[in-house]
Amino acid sequence: MHDIDAAEQRKRFLIIVDELRVALGYSIRDMNPDPAEDLVMEMMYGNFDFSVVHSKIFCPEKILIECEFDDIPESRKGVIITKLLEMNSVLAELDGSVFCLDQDNCKLVYVLPMRLSLLDGKLLLSKMTEIIWHGRRWQETRYMKYQDKGELLNPIRLA
Repeated sequence: MHDIDAAEQRKRFLIIVDELRVALGYSIRDMNPDPAEDLVMEMMYGNFDFSVVHSKIFCPEKILIECEFDDIPESRKGVIITKLLEMNSVLAELDGSVFCLDQDNCKLVYVLPMRLSLLDGKLLLSKMTEIIWHGRRWQETRYMKYQDKGELLNPIRLA
């Protein structure tokens, strides 16, 4: 039963990918991916790198939208990471999103899970556009109110 549900969720994911491609002015996919593999749609949107991940094994009813924000300044890395970790508990309660670090622990990555049943291509594009706004706040401020005073901004209240 779970395999049938996972296969249906995979079909839903691919429909959403095609809807997103059409919304951005691209043609729909011309290939079908291997049905057993995890799928990742990677794209640049609004000058940010996005990955939209679907796994048939781990939570096939959801996708993960991942967006790489930018570097974490080495001089303030500890205080910024501490603040981001504190914010993760609030973000997780609000919408399940969290901040992570890339595999080199240098760049901030924003991750938002979304249920496929509540999603279509236009809503996915809308969420990605919303994420870009937060990414730009990160690039402009690194969530630091005044660079010289070291005061931290709360990006949850910036929206």
